[in-house]
Amino acid sequence: MDAATHLTSDGRRVVVAGAVEQRGRLLAARRTRPASLAGGWELPGGKVEPGESAEHALVRELREELAVDAVVVGGVPGPLDGDWPLDDGSVLRVLRARLERGEPSPAVAHDEVRWLSGRELGAVAWLPSDVEPARAALERLDTWVDFASGAVEGDGVVRRVEAHGDGAVAVVTDRTPFHPLDPGWPDQPGDTGTLGGVRVVDCLTGAIGDDGVLRRPGEIDVRRGDPAYTWVVLHLLEGAPPQPGERVRLEVDAVRRAALSRGHSACHLAALALNEAAARFWSKEAPRRDSRGFPFLDQLAIQESRVLPDGAYDAYRCGRSLRKAGFDAAAFLDERDVVAADADALLVSWIASGASSRVDTGDDPTLCARRSWHCDVPGGPAVIPCGGTHVPDLGALGRVTVRYAPTDTGFEAFTTVA
Repeated sequence: MDAATHLTSDGRRVVVAGAVEQRGRLLAARRTRPASLAGGWELPGGKVEPGESAEHALVRELREELAVDAVVVGGVPGPLDGDWPLDDGSVLRVLRARLERGEPSPAVAHDEVRWLSGRELGAVAWLPSDVEPARAALERLDTWVDFASGAVEGDGVVRRVEAHGDGAVAVVTDRTPFHPLDPGWPDQPGDTGTLGGVRVVDCLTGAIGDDGVLRRPGEIDVRRGDPAYTWVVLHLLEGAPPQPGERVRLEVDAVRRAALSRGHSACHLAALALNEAAARFWSKEAPRRDSRGFPFLDQLAIQESRVLPDGAYDAYRCGRSLRKAGFDAAAFLDERDVVAADADALLVSWIASGASSRVDTGDDPTLCARRSWHCDVPGGPAVIPCGGTHVPDLGALGRVTVRYAPTDTGFEAFTTVA
């Protein structure tokens, strides 16, 4: 079927509808005309004109009807060669889209719009032809996650169950408190716990394309958050899994989570202490500074980071580019014990402040939200992009110490929470 025509191969008219997604919600619009459709809710869109592609038609219709600019990122395939039944002479082609500019403002053919979560299919009176497409579109929303707030328990509706290998089963829910391993920057391990009373032995990140295939780490060839995919949390179970559609209780191993959160917060504090304690080894203006105004050595040199229960390991590369930027790596390594002592002193003062610690999600509850860690340490706010979990305040850390050791390519840092 040629997506560049307004007709299907058997001569039916193509009507395009937008599964417009934003922050884990789907856009629904209430019709005002014609009279036979007035009051019914739909996925907004309209007819594809001759010579116009379905993608172009959707962008045009959304601009004309709702005053927004959007970009098409994929589709929601239906049972009719990828389309959905509409009437005897027409089919509905549903395309996934994201907003680029504007907020939906009903005018031409609608009088109200709403953003619906994955559990709110029944919150509006859908037009009959839009019920199943809307249901399928809601299934394509990214997993909602609650770990950023510190949550360790919650309820979820099972969306998908698949064999994972080694006897484990991968279960996807619409919402979860579990923190999964990020394949792009695998610093904090995935949570463990229980789902519906069954043991969760690991937690990973997965991606689902328009082909419906669930891709696991190692099979994902795009960056996390690519809008062409639906990003989900995979709970790996050892035991009998629940069935799709079941509502289940999810409980994270709170003791293990707390130890990892301490390790992650300590890791970030240690990075900021490194930046400040090593500032005197820069002979030029650093290419980047942290939120507190110090040369961002951690971000400029980091090669590997591993969050551990009550600790962290970081590997740094002091290569030619860093030396060319003005960092005296040789002098730093010669004085590494002095630098560690200075960093430890900073850590003592920051922890003594008991400053609050939080993860900002930008009001986006989805797995791929751009999150950042914030902590009002003395001398300036600490802000670091981060998708992990953290302590609520620095008083939860006790004592944190660092140690640096040289490597063939730079140095490594060991952070310990006592």
